[in-house]
Amino acid sequence: MNIVITRAEFPRIRFTCVLCGECCRRYWIPVTHRDIARIARYTGMKPREFLALFPKDMAADWDEPVIRLRDGEYYLVLKKRLDGTCIFNKWVGDKLICSVHPVKPNVCRYYPFIYWLDSGVVKFEVYDKALGYCPGINKGGYANFKVEIASISDAVKAKAEFREIINRWNELFKKGLVSGTLDEFMNYIENVVDEYSLKIHK
Repeated sequence: MNIVITRAEFPRIRFTCVLCGECCRRYWIPVTHRDIARIARYTGMKPREFLALFPKDMAADWDEPVIRLRDGEYYLVLKKRLDGTCIFNKWVGDKLICSVHPVKPNVCRYYPFIYWLDSGVVKFEVYDKALGYCPGINKGGYANFKVEIASISDAVKAKAEFREIINRWNELFKKGLVSGTLDEFMNYIENVVDEYSLKIHK
């Protein structure tokens, strides 16, 4: 898969994460196979222990591949606890900390920014729903985007690969080669993650 990134464009805005954890409560976190592999390796958990499927008809039109099962269409996300927090959040004093911070999903790394690819140019902007909500916006110094620059090539490739992975599943379902149960899909995604992990850790 040959994805060429010629340059990146960023907004000039001040931002400092204040560790309030509100974004971890407010949003469902979509993940790719690469995100899942990093988290599984870091935590020792099986993917099905921290993954969930979120119904497409209950969501906005996310820029994520749609998984087709026999009972509907879904997005792949991280599980949440009953109080609405991400499964990987933990309280440390009055701060809500990510317990998988070193390997957290790229969508979390970039928040409150989103990006898209336009003819080789990666363009970042502030997520519109974060404006007036994320208390870190307009705090501290100007965002330097070091993390985004270092990881953007991996993130773009991961999204493209993951779309192909889900398309393969959907094709299997369409042809009747799988019956489309949740358990079947989790087996499928865990096999994909195992294969990816073996490839990168040879």
